[in-house]
Amino acid sequence: MSDVQATATTQTGAAAPVDTETHFENLWEAGAFEPEKRTDGAASDDQNAAAAPQIGAQDDDAAQTTQQTDPAAQAQQSTEETPEFGSLDDLLTSLKVDPTSVRSLLVTTKIDGVEKAVPLAEIIESFQLKGHVNNKSIELSNQRTQFEQEQQAVRTLFQQQLQQNQQLGNLAMQMLNHDYQKVDWNGLRANNPAEFAALHQEFQNRQGQIQNYLGQIQQQSALEAQQQQQTLQQQLAAENERLMGARPQWRDPAAFSKDREQMTQYARSVGFKDAELGQIHDHRYMLILDDAARYRALQAAAPQALKQVRQAPVMAAPGSRTNVNPQDARRAQAIERFNRNPKDEDAQAAVFSLFSD
Repeated sequence: MSDVQATATTQTGAAAPVDTETHFENLWEAGAFEPEKRTDGAASDDQNAAAAPQIGAQDDDAAQTTQQTDPAAQAQQSTEETPEFGSLDDLLTSLKVDPTSVRSLLVTTKIDGVEKAVPLAEIIESFQLKGHVNNKSIELSNQRTQFEQEQQAVRTLFQQQLQQNQQLGNLAMQMLNHDYQKVDWNGLRANNPAEFAALHQEFQNRQGQIQNYLGQIQQQSALEAQQQQQTLQQQLAAENERLMGARPQWRDPAAFSKDREQMTQYARSVGFKDAELGQIHDHRYMLILDDAARYRALQAAAPQALKQVRQAPVMAAPGSRTNVNPQDARRAQAIERFNRNPKDEDAQAAVFSLFSD
């Protein structure tokens, strides 16, 4: 049997009997056991063995292709491979880029509708400067508030000390007068003129010292009152400026005098005393009183304004169509009058009555 026949028989899986000894001799003669004389069958085996790793490589390529087409796998791989940066400097360091060159790049900004290209370094510097100014402003505001509180505490303590010193001086003067009244000055003058003169001089010296002490206290009290008056004037000027900013029409003295009288009458009607009204310096209280007085006046004038509107019917122009609904006519007239002069109190009352019906 030839080698080809034996191989064919083996590949087809036929059950034909094979002589082992004869087959071995045929392979020996054909040089199957020598490397340079291998048969085609042996070469085929080597090719199959060499192709085996290629098949494995094809499997790896197929697995890699499957992984590339899988979105979940791509997202996981992208997450694993994408680096995270905590700052711009970290990004520039990873890219091996000089941060100075990046900060010189131009960035487009817009100020009041005008676009302008400025370097990134100037934007960073401007942000830092703004933050520094804000911090300093807050710090100065806190320091000023703390200083004012400390100044007020010192002033309060100084006033308390002045009061205590005043009380001590008055007490010393009372004790001196008490000691002076216990002496029989007439008898002492008649019986012992020398002692009378010495004792009388001693009382005068003590009295002069106490009066001098009380005079210094009075001077300090007057100086403190003057400083308080100056501080109050400054506060009043600041509050008045805030008040005029909220009510610009009050810059006219006549308008302010009229509205102030209206506020005073309203405040008296709810129980305020004139002395209490004189102590109101905060502009916010003035605004509240003004709003309340205006609302009270509007309520009081609403019925009278409504009566006037009802007594003045709408006169239709010749050839025009007359509105047959009196309520609509009254509404239109009130709105028209208010639109002509929104500051007219009667017009305000008339419009207010439309919503109170």
